[in-house]
This record gives sequence, structure tokens and C-alpha cells, in this order.
Amino acid sequence: MINTSLDCDYRSHIGKSDYNKLRNNLSNFIQWKKQTGDLAEASVYFRDLEYGPTMGIREYSMFSPASLLKLPILFTYLSYNESHPDEDIMDKEITYQDVKNLPVAYFTPKISMQVGKPYKVNDLLGYMIKYSDNVSASALTLYLEDISPTEDLLKNTFVDLGILEPAQPSDQTVNVKSYANLFLDLYNASAFDKKETSERALELLSQSDFNKGIVAGVPIGIKVAHKFGERLDSEANIKQLHDCGIVYYPDNPYLLCIMTRGYDFDKLAVTISAISRQVYEEVNSRKL
Repeated sequence: MINTSLDCDYRSHIGKSDYNKLRNNLSNFIQWKKQTGDLAEASVYFRDLEYGPTMGIREYSMFSPASLLKLPILFTYLSYNESHPDEDIMDKEITYQDVKNLPVAYFTPKISMQVGKPYKVNDLLGYMIKYSDNVSASALTLYLEDISPTEDLLKNTFVDLGILEPAQPSDQTVNVKSYANLFLDLYNASAFDKKETSERALELLSQSDFNKGIVAGVPIGIKVAHKFGERLDSEANIKQLHDCGIVYYPDNPYLLCIMTRGYDFDKLAVTISAISRQVYEEVNSRKL
């Protein structure tokens, strides 16, 4: 799932002209969605991963990352596993008790960590990424303090990634372009020392069961390695829904990150899927 050109096997199959027309069409679509009340704001970032152009719409607008921050937690564990191979961190067991003040998910996880039951770290990473389980993410975050009492491993990850201020990451904001770089690092196998680790992360991300965003905009059978996030501001009743990842278009994968703000999670999901569909159709129309 990483960049095949790393093994000197590059072949171009997609026309590489600019994406100005697509940008204009998507901008008009977003404006129309705002007029209907389905959307308050949206940002889009697209990158052709086979040495092609990029395209952005309000790509520097800031959003609350919410569950997108589960990806840096995965980065932290995979990096630690690389640097401490003798510890077998993935087989360590966690029993979690504290579930206070966890955000309530609108798109509820199919599988969640049960309080008081032991789980291997590897299984919890799967729950966190595949089902976006907040309980697993909280347990894994706390367990990092047990692994390294004197060094904040997650803070170090935020510093290395450069996407958020590390002091209070849960209260920070992020834009589509900076967050998309996490997937670019995975695709180019530059996130970790070993290419196999990036492959492992992307394979896990491709098993996400969230199928109402980017996945809904591409044909069945097209693999997508992605992470979604949702956030509710209960005081203002403002909702945010994001979906970012790699669409494995045959022989020409592309990176797509979409962040939205509005008033209804389901309408935001439909908007994301519609943007994803337009991007896929544009890429598919360029097939040589």
C-alpha cells in the first residue's frame, strides 16, 4: 500500500493537467450546499500521488481535529514498537477503568473496549482505527504514561508531525493540508524507519468501517485507507465531520482530505461523499 515507485516501478496512467476545472466545480457545489443549509464551511485538499498536481479549496481553514487525533496515537505506538523490539509492546495487555468525560459519538463504534476486561495493545489499536473507538483511544493514551513515565511520547509525536501545538492537542485546530501530510508520509514510507511499518498502518486504516464519507463516493472494490473524525459544539449546536485518506485508484492512488462544518452529521456525510464522487469521476475521466 506504500508508493510502488520506491521500488522503481513507476508507470503513469492518468493525464496530469491541472485541476482548475474540478476546483471551480467543487467550489460551486460547496457554495450551493451552503445556500441549502446543508453546510456552513468546507475545505478540500487533493494530491495526485503519482507525481501529479495538487488542488485545494480553503485548505488553510482551521477545524477541530476530533478523532483524527487517533492517527498520531497509532504513530506513537508503531514508532515505539520499532525502537523497542524486545519489549513486545503490541502483546502487552491493558485493563481500563476510567471512562469519564469521553465524547459521545454520533457514528457509534461497532466494537468498543469493555471496561475491566484485558486487551492486547494490538487489538486496541485496531478498535481505535477501524471503529474509531474513544474508549480504546483513551486507554492507549493513558498507557503511554506507564510505558514512559518520564517522557511524553505522544507529545513528542505531535512535535515530530508538526500539525498541532503539543500542549493541549484536544483543544487545537488543524487544516486539511497539514493533516493530509500524515498520509503522504505513510504513502512514501517516511513516517517510520521501516517501510513495513507504514504498510502496516495503511493496511489498518484501509479496514475502517466508516463508509459514509470518502468511501461512499468511490465504486465498491476501490480500497481507501482513511480516518474520519466528528466533533459537536453543544453550546452552538455546530457539528464538524472530516474524512481524510488515500484512495487507491488502480495504478494511480490519490490523497483526499475533506473537512466540514454544519448542523447535521448525516448531511455533512452526504456532502463529503458527493465531493469524493466528483473527485473520483475527474480522476477516472483522465485514464489514458
